[in-house]
Amino acid sequence: MPVAVPMRAVLWLTPLLALMAASHAYQAWTTAERLHALEAARAQNAERTRSGQERDARSEEQAQKSSAQLERLNARLLGVDQWRSDFEAFAAATRSSQAILREEIRQTLADTRNARPARSEGVERFLATALAECERRINSSDSALADLRTRFESNRLSLVALQDGGAQPTPQGDGGRWRNLLGPAVQLSGGGTVGSAVLLPGEPTADGWRTTILTAWHVVRDIRLGLGEDAPIPVMIYSEDGSVREEAARLLCRDAKMDVALLELTSTTDSLPAVRLASRAHLAAIQVFEPIYAVGCPLGNDPIPTPGELSDSHHDVGGTNHWMISAPTYIGNSGGGIFQADTYELIGIFSKIYTHGTLRPTVIPHMGLAIPLAEIYDWMDREGYAALTPGNALPVVASASTP
Repeated sequence: MPVAVPMRAVLWLTPLLALMAASHAYQAWTTAERLHALEAARAQNAERTRSGQERDARSEEQAQKSSAQLERLNARLLGVDQWRSDFEAFAAATRSSQAILREEIRQTLADTRNARPARSEGVERFLATALAECERRINSSDSALADLRTRFESNRLSLVALQDGGAQPTPQGDGGRWRNLLGPAVQLSGGGTVGSAVLLPGEPTADGWRTTILTAWHVVRDIRLGLGEDAPIPVMIYSEDGSVREEAARLLCRDAKMDVALLELTSTTDSLPAVRLASRAHLAAIQVFEPIYAVGCPLGNDPIPTPGELSDSHHDVGGTNHWMISAPTYIGNSGGGIFQADTYELIGIFSKIYTHGTLRPTVIPHMGLAIPLAEIYDWMDREGYAALTPGNALPVVASASTP
């Protein structure tokens, strides 16, 4: 028997069905757009990986050429050292011969004067002239020897500088990548927050080992909001064999405006992989288009490296200078390291990531912001941790969101 549907219900049922159909269509469209974006990102990452492999091959070839050049320079330097030894022996013999000749002429002149004073006037003039000429030649020889010595030292210093330049460390293979990029990367998590950090070079103590951690302050702040102000910060440390262990860290100092913080591990008893810190001079030479890696733990994953480039070296946010990078990053990368691709040296700490929209903001993965390491060095100097920086060492969660 047919069921009668009240007219009032029909009036609102039709718009409701239309709204539901529109909602499903919108969700299908947004899903398709996200899939397209993911496919594009995957293709971009594959292309960057291929480019990175080609760059590694070129770096290896350049390293071999540099090694061969270094060997040639070492051989030349040894030859120059031998030549210098021979030269100094010759110079000493020449000075000795000149002194003997001078003394013999003077003695002959004195003997002539004493033997025949009346007839020696002409001989005396001759000997005096010879002595003056000998003195002139000795002075000229000394000047030439001094000039040769100066040129020798200049050439030798140039060879030493070339040798030192050829001896600069070059990137290692895959094992070097893990030790320098993934090994020092750790995850900070707790209280519903996840972020990243990097291990700085540690030092032995009476109790074992002291290791300092560099990260973004907002990650530590949000973890403490969830766990308590005095709670230790959980730190997940990863090993090359895939194992993971949890340690605890305490806060040493922070700068909320710059968004950086230093922590110290309180329970580790052994040496851990540490980042290679770029020197201030090296950092000053970095420019836009510099190939980089961003390494962090997005969405609580194990450390993930993503390649990219430095997009902007002067990007002001709230009065603090940032670097913009094109390496894909996401929520959870905050506090992770930014490394120079050619040297695997740390050059910055990831801090923020751009989002678009207000109702349902979309993260823009290739518009991340990092704090340059040179400015972090200045902050560490002011906080009393200058010994952790290379020049002084011994021989936003949606803050990763909208700036």
